[in-house]
Amino acid sequence: MNAKLLNQIMRRMQVQACGVPIESSSQARTLFLSGKYCRSCLGLLPPPHTPGLHYCILCRPGVRRHRVSVYFCRQPRGWQCEFLEWNLIKPAGRSVTLRSSDSLMEMARRGGGLPYAHSAQCIAAGIKAGRGHFNLRLTDEQYKKLQGSFATR
Repeated sequence: MNAKLLNQIMRRMQVQACGVPIESSSQARTLFLSGKYCRSCLGLLPPPHTPGLHYCILCRPGVRRHRVSVYFCRQPRGWQCEFLEWNLIKPAGRSVTLRSSDSLMEMARRGGGLPYAHSAQCIAAGIKAGRGHFNLRLTDEQYKKLQGSFATR
């Protein structure tokens, strides 16, 4: 791969992960190759950090993941959650109502909806505003359960 192209990709990925561009491409490359961030989603990896390119549990090659968007809105009875497929048109499962915002955060944690350090803050801001969304990366088993809940409607 061309070094100039690699530097541009690294800079773009750092902006997406942190929201702040790194001035030097060598700093971005060092951060990326340090083993602290996932190669695919740029989420933080658990210690120990060994140098090189590594994947997180959710992004490992060979593991099939289904991307599902969750839109939530505060209702009088709790938090109304709607699930949509990756194309944001087709429903992925039936709507559910959660009683507390803690269960909403737990759903995001279990479904891989918190890949970045600031993801929990973004969801918390949505909860404070009364509506928001996040993406889940579900395993085949989790996705089938969600589809099963849609089929039993």
